[in-house]
Amino acid sequence: MKPWLIKIGGAALANPASIHELVKTVVHLKQLGEQVVVVHGGGPMINQKLLEKNIQWSFFEGQRITTQEMIDCIAEGLSEVNEHLTSALEAAGLSTLGLRGNLEAIFISRPMNESLGLVGEVMHVNTKKIQETLDAGLVPVIAPMGIDGLEQSYNINADWGAAKLAVALGAKNLLFCTDQRGILDLNKLPYDSLTLTQLRILMKKEGVTGGMLAKARTIEFALTHRVEKVIVLHAQELCELVIEKNICGTFCVSMSRIEYINKMQELSHAY
Repeated sequence: MKPWLIKIGGAALANPASIHELVKTVVHLKQLGEQVVVVHGGGPMINQKLLEKNIQWSFFEGQRITTQEMIDCIAEGLSEVNEHLTSALEAAGLSTLGLRGNLEAIFISRPMNESLGLVGEVMHVNTKKIQETLDAGLVPVIAPMGIDGLEQSYNINADWGAAKLAVALGAKNLLFCTDQRGILDLNKLPYDSLTLTQLRILMKKEGVTGGMLAKARTIEFALTHRVEKVIVLHAQELCELVIEKNICGTFCVSMSRIEYINKMQELSHAY
C-alpha cells in the first residue's frame, strides 16, 4: 500500500487550529483504510530553546547554521513537538509511534557543506522501522534529525526529510502543510496546479524565492522520483482538501495530461 505523507511545518504547528485540522484529517484517512505518515518541523520551538540558553543563530541560503552546541536544543525542541503531536493524535483514538530520525537511524546523513556546520544532507532513508509501524496499523510521527556512521547527529531540513521519505516509501501523495495558501503567483494568489516543467520555469525565473524556493527544490526531487502528487497548502485547509474534496493549495504533478500524451506518442514512434 502506498501511504499518504503529511509534513506540517513549525510555523503552522504554532496554531492549535492547524493541529486540529491535522488530527481530523489523519482520523478520516485511517477510517478509509489508508496508511499515514506524519513528518513535522519545529522552528519556533527550536528558537525558544536556543533563546533560553542564550545561543545566537543565523541562516545561510535558507538553512540554520548549526553547531554542536545547538544540536541538543534542536533535539529537545523537536522532541517536545513530537510528543505534543502524538498526544493530540492519540486523544482522537489513534495509535501512534513517535520516532526521532537520528535515534532510529532513519535519515542517514552527511554534512551538507562546511558553511552550514551540522546541517545534514540525507544520503539514505532507512524505512524498516517506519514500515513496521505502518504494518502494525500505527501512525508514525517523525522528527527530522539525521545521523551518520559515527553517531553524529545532524539538523535536517524537514521538507527535505519529508521528500526523501516520501520517495523511499513510494508515497502516492505528499502534502506540505504550511502557513501559506500554496505556491503564490505575483499577485499573491496560489497557483491551482503546476507541472514539473512549470515549476522549473518558476524556479529559474525567480518566481519562487526564499523558503518557498527551498520547498520547490524538494518538490522537484519528489516528482522526479515517482511521487505521484505533491500538494502545498495552508494547514487550516487540510480538511477542506482531504475530507470535503475541495480544491485547495497548489497541486504539483510530474506532467500534464497533454505532456503525458505527447510522451506516449514519442515512445510509440521510437519503436
